[in-house]
This record gives sequence, C-alpha cells and structure tokens, in this order.
Amino acid sequence: MHDDVSAAPPRSRAEQMVRAAWILGLAGLVPFVVGAWMIVTGSEVIPLPDVPFAVLTYGALILSFLGGIRWGAALNEPGRQSPTTLAQSVIPALAAWVCALLPSPWSFVGLAAAFAVQGVWDVAAIRAGRITTPWFAPLRLALTVGAVLSLAVIAYASAQPVAY
Repeated sequence: MHDDVSAAPPRSRAEQMVRAAWILGLAGLVPFVVGAWMIVTGSEVIPLPDVPFAVLTYGALILSFLGGIRWGAALNEPGRQSPTTLAQSVIPALAAWVCALLPSPWSFVGLAAAFAVQGVWDVAAIRAGRITTPWFAPLRLALTVGAVLSLAVIAYASAQPVAY
C-alpha cells in the first residue's frame, strides 16, 4: 500500500478559516519580532534610526486594524448592536495616533499598553458571546502577548543610551 495524501478528508470551510487566521496572524507578528531583534542587536539591514519608526508605524496600523475588527463585530453583535460599542471601536485608532506622537520609549510603552487593553477587551467580548467566534480568543491572546513583548523589548532598548 502507498500513502495517498489526497485520501485525507478535506478541511471544512470553518477549519480553513481558523488555519488561515492563525497563519496570517502569526505572520503579522513578524514586523514586531524582527523589529525588536534588529533594535536589540543593532542590525543594520535597515538603517537603525528607521527601524523604530517602521515598527511604531506598523504597530499603530495594526492597533487601528483591531479597532476595525471591533467596529465590524459591533455591527454584527447578535441582538445587541450598541452605538456605545461602535463608538468604543474607534478608541484603538485614536490611541495609536496618540502613541505615534509620543517620544520614544513612551510611544512603545503606550502601544504595548493599548495592545494589552485591546486584547483583554477582545477576549472578554468573546467570552461574553458578543463576538461569536470562540476560536478567536486563543488567537488574540497569542498575538497580543507577541506584540506586547516585542514592544516592551523595543521600549526598553530605545530607553538605553546609545554607545558610540
């Protein structure tokens, strides 16, 4: 007998969605992790003054994206569609904008705190049934931890005096 790869049952659409979300989400951590690594090691693949700005910009965009997820969830909240939840969904974008205006390392501290708050808010909404995608909670938790740790490392490294 030979193993026929095509003999495996096809994944359901739901399984494909979860798998895609994990792959894309983890890929989305790459700029955080690589940026932190480049800053800590002093890598000059990209000129060092540009790396913190690139990570800060990316972090602000992703935080805004997470607010957009909450906007969409608020529009589709089963039986609740609250204008308050809709209004709260713009807070991540505003927080990202404020963080982008702060000097380093506070910009990274602010982003890390905002990502942590957003992660807690998302997981709480999932557990309360306001977001009806239960597999999203472990994904959000993993991605939040990865982003927050990377931003904390960058905040710490950018607060250190530069040796010449």
